[in-house]
Amino acid sequence: MTLNEYLDHYLVPKEMLFFFGLAFACTFFSVLIIVIAARLTSGRIRTANDRVALYDRCRNLAQRYYEMIFSSSSILSFLSAFYLIDRFITDGPFKDFWDAHSDMLLLLMIITSCVINTALDRIIVPLKRVTPEQKGSVRLIAMLYIILIFLYIKYIYENNNYDGFIIYFLGLMVGRFVYFDASFKDFLRSIKEASHNLPLLVLGLTNTGIMCLYGFGTKYLLRSNGVLVSTFFAHVYLIAAIFIIYHTRLIHLFVRKPKTKPLTEQYRKEPDNRYYVEDEDEYYDDDYYDSDDYSDQ
Repeated sequence: MTLNEYLDHYLVPKEMLFFFGLAFACTFFSVLIIVIAARLTSGRIRTANDRVALYDRCRNLAQRYYEMIFSSSSILSFLSAFYLIDRFITDGPFKDFWDAHSDMLLLLMIITSCVINTALDRIIVPLKRVTPEQKGSVRLIAMLYIILIFLYIKYIYENNNYDGFIIYFLGLMVGRFVYFDASFKDFLRSIKEASHNLPLLVLGLTNTGIMCLYGFGTKYLLRSNGVLVSTFFAHVYLIAAIFIIYHTRLIHLFVRKPKTKPLTEQYRKEPDNRYYVEDEDEYYDDDYYDSDDYSDQ
């Protein structure tokens, strides 16, 4: 198929609307499940501090889920580009250049995917409630996310086209855990931090499975492109759904934003006292609550 034929297939408004509607529903119910899980594990809500803690926990878990989708999508972006070039460009000057410098070009694609990931979680959807340590563990889970997709393609879908990618990613996973000056304690810490995000991994894989099942079933996602490319295409719709859900603050449908008065300057300087006073008749300061200073604490 030519580029115009691909555009004519994918850019049908009705098909795009249905596929986006599915992506939005998957993301919406994922946030709902996250909030329900946070409520069930938080115990009784008795004080204003408890409500603030629950609200922060819900936002943190939801944003960690968003980060996992962003990270896996950025990985899929460069893998899809590499696969398409390697499969469809079979001759010509660019093919000769690709064969001679494919390793360096792959490194450039990896760097580009990191830039895409950073743009997604800092500019497009600023994830202020996720700490750098949590982002690192979530991105590690995203690599496992991709490997599980590869294993599904190989053993369930019975497609061996991605064996080289599987070996490559297993190497990246090992390198993430075992590096030059790493200790066994560092290894265990990485495992422990990553394990906290396993429920989000299951949630993300479920949504990806639903999207691909619908897409391949309706033939909106083309098998001729490769399963990997079609999976990336599904993630583009998930990112669009996350963008809308984040910026419309639909999470407030599930968990009420706490009401309390702003922190005093003394409390702002003391991280241990960052929670608000127990006065439900006062309103907190939106600008301070959503500030980078508070999120960094």
